[in-house]
Amino acid sequence: MNVLEMAGLIAPMSDLRAQQLAWLDNIISSSGLTLTDIARRAGLNPSTLSRFHANDDSGHTLTSRSVKKIEDATGVPAYEQRIRPSMAFFSEEEGEPYIFNDKAQDIMIHALRAVADRSKAVELWTLKTTALSAAGFDRGDVVVVDRDEKVRPGDAVCALKFDHRRGISETVFRVYRTPYLLTALADGQPGLPDIVDNENVVIKGVVVGGCRLRG
Repeated sequence: MNVLEMAGLIAPMSDLRAQQLAWLDNIISSSGLTLTDIARRAGLNPSTLSRFHANDDSGHTLTSRSVKKIEDATGVPAYEQRIRPSMAFFSEEEGEPYIFNDKAQDIMIHALRAVADRSKAVELWTLKTTALSAAGFDRGDVVVVDRDEKVRPGDAVCALKFDHRRGISETVFRVYRTPYLLTALADGQPGLPDIVDNENVVIKGVVVGGCRLRG
């Protein structure tokens, strides 16, 4: 095979990779899901998508089987960049992403910023629930969620609950007790448990710390 023939094969592969990356980026930006979330919903090994997304110069593409699984899990046709995922509406009743105030000089805000800048896997959330109050995290606290941290029984976690019939999902904060997610209310009142099945309920990350900022 001569150089021109090889170039003819490489170019289409590069175009396909670019389309696949744009497609995944659309799903991520529209739904708020991470690559790991998408992989789990699609029944793929999370490393399959993370390696594909990170290796910019490899020319590697996703297999047709993987693409089909992602299509089925998200409701977005392959390489479509205009359609929003079927689970794109999020009802984040139990928390909201923490937004930095650039004018604030609180030392804890500087500490939170340093933590967030350290890893792309770290998310900061302001709790709007008392579901973790017995675990030391109360309404109004800013918590640090690490998507790369391996979850262990007893960990406080951030999770996604999907309602496939209505096409919505909800961000919740719970304590993980294999295989359940449980509330940890200070008054001891139990809530309904959720089973982590990586389809209807997916753990997004582990709450590794938190703090309460001055008002």
